[in-house]
Amino acid sequence: MTETEHTAQLDDRSLMAKLLAGEYGLAITYWVLYFAGASLFFYFGSQAVDNEQWLPYLGMVAGILAYTFLLILGIRSAYRGPQLWKVMSRTSSIFMIINVLVGISTLGFIY
Repeated sequence: MTETEHTAQLDDRSLMAKLLAGEYGLAITYWVLYFAGASLFFYFGSQAVDNEQWLPYLGMVAGILAYTFLLILGIRSAYRGPQLWKVMSRTSSIFMIINVLVGISTLGFIY
C-alpha cells in the first residue's frame, strides 16, 4: 500500500473514529465527548422532568456523573504534560460547574 492510499484510507474514517483515535488532540476530544453527553442529558433529562418522571431523571443524573467521572479518568490516563493534578482539578471543576448548570436548566421545565 502506498502512502497516498494509506492517507486516503485514514481520511475516509468517520469523525468519531478520528476523535477516538486522538487525531484532534486531548482537549478537543474530551470537550466534544463531554458536550455530547451533556447535550443528551439535557434533552432526555428535560423530557423526563417535563413528564414528571423523577426516577428516570435521577438515573440520568447518576449517569451523567458517572460519564463525567469516566472522562476525567480518561484525561488522567491520556495527559502527558506537566502538572497533571492542576489540569485534573481545573477540568473536573469546569465539568462539574457545567453539570450543575445543565441540571438546573433541565429542572427549568417544572411548571
